[in-house]
Amino acid sequence: MKKYFLFAFLGLLTWACSDNSDSDSSNDDDAIPTPIFIDIVYNESAADVSIPATAVGVTCTSGSATDVEITVDDTITTEYYYRVKGESSSGSLTINSPYKLTMLLQGLDLTSQTTSPAIHVNCGKRVALILQENTVNTLTDNAMNEKKGCFYTKGHLEIEGGGVLNITSHARHALAAKEYLQLKKSTGYINILGAPGDGIHCGEGDGDPENNYFKINGGTVTFTDVEGDLIDCDDYGTAYINGGTLYLTVAADDAKGLKADSLIHMTDGTVHLDVSGTSSVGIQANYEAYFSGGTITGTVSGLDASGVKGNNAKSSVTVLDGGNLYFSGTQLTLGITGLASCYGVNAEKNISVTGGTLAFSGPAVNAPGYRVKGELSGSDYILWTAVEE
Repeated sequence: MKKYFLFAFLGLLTWACSDNSDSDSSNDDDAIPTPIFIDIVYNESAADVSIPATAVGVTCTSGSATDVEITVDDTITTEYYYRVKGESSSGSLTINSPYKLTMLLQGLDLTSQTTSPAIHVNCGKRVALILQENTVNTLTDNAMNEKKGCFYTKGHLEIEGGGVLNITSHARHALAAKEYLQLKKSTGYINILGAPGDGIHCGEGDGDPENNYFKINGGTVTFTDVEGDLIDCDDYGTAYINGGTLYLTVAADDAKGLKADSLIHMTDGTVHLDVSGTSSVGIQANYEAYFSGGTITGTVSGLDASGVKGNNAKSSVTVLDGGNLYFSGTQLTLGITGLASCYGVNAEKNISVTGGTLAFSGPAVNAPGYRVKGELSGSDYILWTAVEE
């Protein structure tokens, strides 16, 4: 049973263990373990941390201070559940854990004024983040933050739950995971409201592409005032768009809306592009991209900008000969209103279209709406509509 549904009745939540009293013996492997909750409640100038006796090996070294730090002993192999809520304009949360954990945000407004992120999960395992339904959660750091994100986890981050998460960074990235970052189908709304670095950043782990990826199966994600890439899958990372909605407004020069160091796979979902920065790109794969479903809409107006690009990076990380784009089912509709060097689709190598539609419109100077340096196959699927200047 997914944690999201288990938490639907948070006020009355109990997990029952199996009872085989009518049997001669019981199978402990069938028992559902009772979750152990650690509660953290911020009240502006203080924080109340409740650690039950059953939370073996868990200590809070910060007392009632708003910069909460919780440490789990290295020998612990129990998953603990952290329920976090309240408000502080000068607070943070750091959890040091050797084992996977679940964090439930129940209406949190937290602004860090120190060198710590608003939330730092120092855990190399799976971190489940649940946004409680009908809650708004707001995180902000400051320019002194020494970590990679306003919300930063060392491990892999899985987000679910129908609430809202607003994140603003003044230091580097807004939401960052050292390994993969996944938005599950039940995810509500994530609003990146500012970052001098990337809006969402994943990777910089062990370089294994199986651990370095961004995946969206659901939810709605928006970006405002991001100076770097909106979503960056680093270290030969891969991006998967299997559902949900991405609003990618790329206004900074030479920025990317969604960038993957290796592959991009889109099977479903919706991407809205607004690409206005010089040399900016809405969706960029540094090796190859495969579009088999879903919808891409929007406009491209920046000088030397592209809506979708297959990039042949040829870097020390991306050593493969890339630049190919494959379309087999995605419905792509882009208005191109920039200069002649502005493209809806741009491939450093080949473009193959075997399904879906690539529809471009704009002034005659932008015809036919795409550029391909290698071979183009499936031109019958590509439409161009001239718009009077």
